[in-house]
Amino acid sequence: MAAFPEDFTPDLRRLKSWPQMEDSPWRQPYLADLTYGELHRLVDEFVTGHGLRVLDVGCGTGFMSLELAREGHHVLGLDSDQEIINIAVRTMNSDPSKSERGFLEYERADFTAWEGPERGYDLVIVSRALHHTPQPEKALNKAHKLLRETGRLVCIDFAYDQFDQQTGTWLYHMRKALEQAGWYKAEGRLPDDINAATRRILEEWFEEYEKKRSFNRFEEMRKPLYRLFQEEHFSWKPYLYWEIIRHMRVPSDEVELEMARTISSMERTLIETQQIKPVLFCFVGTKK
Repeated sequence: MAAFPEDFTPDLRRLKSWPQMEDSPWRQPYLADLTYGELHRLVDEFVTGHGLRVLDVGCGTGFMSLELAREGHHVLGLDSDQEIINIAVRTMNSDPSKSERGFLEYERADFTAWEGPERGYDLVIVSRALHHTPQPEKALNKAHKLLRETGRLVCIDFAYDQFDQQTGTWLYHMRKALEQAGWYKAEGRLPDDINAATRRILEEWFEEYEKKRSFNRFEEMRKPLYRLFQEEHFSWKPYLYWEIIRHMRVPSDEVELEMARTISSMERTLIETQQIKPVLFCFVGTKK
């Protein structure tokens, strides 16, 4: 994870450059908008009503919670990491529009052990948190209990195990083109042989997410989601472009933005035409 500068303010309305966060999209305002801003826009599609009570599980630095509060909702953000909760609180307190937003609070807590009010929330958001939560069914049971009878769950999460050889081949072509332009920073260059390079990408991917981090597989998240919630929406979204952006280094800001947009758009099109496997899903459901 990139180190946090002392003045780091993860606020989608106060974006600036933090060059020292070189492995994070937050390093440039246009990259933050294309990644974190896109996550907020996705969630916003499913936030209906006014003055909702919202629980943001795994809120991280709080950018999503802050935006929802500005929209007039009453938001509690939970995260188990005290350092990023401190950043969220500092950003909240320095918000120029704090007198006009809904209630906003952050709390450091392990969600599965946290005691919240049963049927106390209109909306529970779990964004990129379930894949690294031990016993995802336990976390989703907790979300189910916390939601009102007409409440809604929005779950956006990483399904690493969907990654396959064809997807790895596409990632190879993106990386290789950027490497040849001198616009990609990585520990080592990929082999020129496409088969060897794709094999290495796959090995490194599963070594990182399956062996080192032991992330939950898609089925381990999907089964409890569908057992507890009635699907209103399900879709796959581009996410590999985040990984490319992390390592992309283009001297011109304008060119870097266009490259990032192009790669994101290409990934979206390839997902929609089933040419590559997506690794980020969006599930929206109501209580069964």
